[in-house]
Amino acid sequence: MQDRLDPRIKTLLVRLPLSAVLAILLWFVVLNHPWGGLVTRAGEWWIRAAERTKVTRLAFDDGLVVVERADLSSRSEIPAFSAAPITANLVLLLALLFATPPALRASAWPARAAAALGALLLTQVLHLSFTVQTLYAMQLGAWSAASWPRWQREVVATARYFFDIIGKYAVPFVFWVITLRLGEEDEAAKPNAAPAKGRRTKKKGPDYAAPDPGSGRS
Repeated sequence: MQDRLDPRIKTLLVRLPLSAVLAILLWFVVLNHPWGGLVTRAGEWWIRAAERTKVTRLAFDDGLVVVERADLSSRSEIPAFSAAPITANLVLLLALLFATPPALRASAWPARAAAALGALLLTQVLHLSFTVQTLYAMQLGAWSAASWPRWQREVVATARYFFDIIGKYAVPFVFWVITLRLGEEDEAAKPNAAPAKGRRTKKKGPDYAAPDPGSGRS
């Protein structure tokens, strides 16, 4: 079984533990708060773009997303939640990218890796948006019941729990696999694109002579 395993996959599996450690260290030392702040600002823009009245304000404070609404009473408790359950799947994607051996990387690997990170950021913004909307729809007591129809509460809650349970773990692998698949397709297409060589058109030589019409006379 091991002998049949692709050598590139073997290299990936060997590199993966160290890559995971590196990604975790990078997350806690460098990326945690800046990335969380970026997702929070993008999430606020996305939510306000969909609001008829721009009332939502999000702030990132020491790992927490603080949610404020201009139309709620100042005596109400300001809700907040941790950003890490939404943003920490960046570690998975970074570990996979770091572990990818050069043999699996296409010539445009940096651009494809950047695209995968950007796509992951978009899914995190959606996850954050559904989390905030679920908070509005289900966790603000009588205001939630009066402002959100039941079907809307079920839709946003379902979307939020999809990301919580499956989505946030699946999307890093999906984006990584798609990146590798695109690279393999490009590499496979190169030989087919090369012009065929060695083909010659059969031509009559210069010493070819037509038969003499009189040669058949008796």
